[in-house]
Amino acid sequence: MTKPVIVAIDDEAEFIDMLQNYFLPRGYDISVAIRGAKGIETIKEKKPDVVLMDLKMPGIDGDEVLKLLKSMQPSPKVIFVTAYDDGGKTRARLLQMGAYAYFDKPIASLKVLEETINEASKR
Repeated sequence: MTKPVIVAIDDEAEFIDMLQNYFLPRGYDISVAIRGAKGIETIKEKKPDVVLMDLKMPGIDGDEVLKLLKSMQPSPKVIFVTAYDDGGKTRARLLQMGAYAYFDKPIASLKVLEETINEASKR
């Protein structure tokens, strides 16, 4: 079975490194960007199955990227991984806007994230 193509957009270099160190050895095609604008370019180039994205980033934030991705065909599944916490209001709003899933940082299990990515890529 072919593994999903992933683009990760996050302004935390340590988190991006952790994702690459986890997914690359497991055979995933993962590309990364530390800014929303660069992430959009990478998405257009790679046409990923899944986008992992932070919410709060300098420049174009996760909200704006999600809106843009929802207008693309085909639209990749978006999974937010963020430390932003407002009691669940943002989680509910993003899921309503079309995000596939939402994980809090620090992420409890990369294995659960991997399972969610694989599920998302099949839908």
